[in-house]
Amino acid sequence: MSLLAQIQQITERTYRQSTGVNFENYLIGYSRFRDLSRVAFGAEALSEIARVFFRTVRNRLYLAIYFAEDLIKILEQNDPRRGISEKNITAFIIFIEEINHAVHGALKFLEGRRDIRTEPFIRDLEIQAKVDTYLLLKYFVAYFNATRQLEQMDRLWLKYHVFETQDFSYPDQRIAERYMEAVEIGEKFIRFLESLPPEERPEELSRFRQMDYQAKKNYVAFLP
Repeated sequence: MSLLAQIQQITERTYRQSTGVNFENYLIGYSRFRDLSRVAFGAEALSEIARVFFRTVRNRLYLAIYFAEDLIKILEQNDPRRGISEKNITAFIIFIEEINHAVHGALKFLEGRRDIRTEPFIRDLEIQAKVDTYLLLKYFVAYFNATRQLEQMDRLWLKYHVFETQDFSYPDQRIAERYMEAVEIGEKFIRFLESLPPEERPEELSRFRQMDYQAKKNYVAFLP
């Protein structure tokens, strides 16, 4: 199984939902990426390392996923399934987040959320990606520990990379604020989630995923 398929499978299994498609079939190359970027609103201010494109036509959702060759090369040379280190964690985080956007964008569309071009929809995906990326990285890192358990230093290292290393120097202030908010809300929810007994976490995570952007924002604002 490819790394992409594995990430998609884990994400869908976590929420006991399926998109019903294989996202490997929707990968695009650089030429198609440039074509789509020219017509995508606000794309000129985003990174060219990785991107998910959504489009609706006659109540059908179309998507495309792009990863730069340099990012893929890093993951091929340092496969996360053989270990997570400083050599591959940044590339792996980017890779996970884009697949996560595709999964949750598709699931929300299947649930009747068709507002894919709106800022609240995009912010919802960014928040969810921060939460899911951290949790999925925990799964990978724990697997390589002798005890199959996550150590405290592992958590600190992962939180540093997921929540503290992102560069917010975007020319578009709206985009910078979008990513800053996703980090802030995602980190606070993770702190709350990890404070719960393990048996309560899956239900809490599922409940959080069902919330829309404004509900997530309001909910986290009142967490202890």
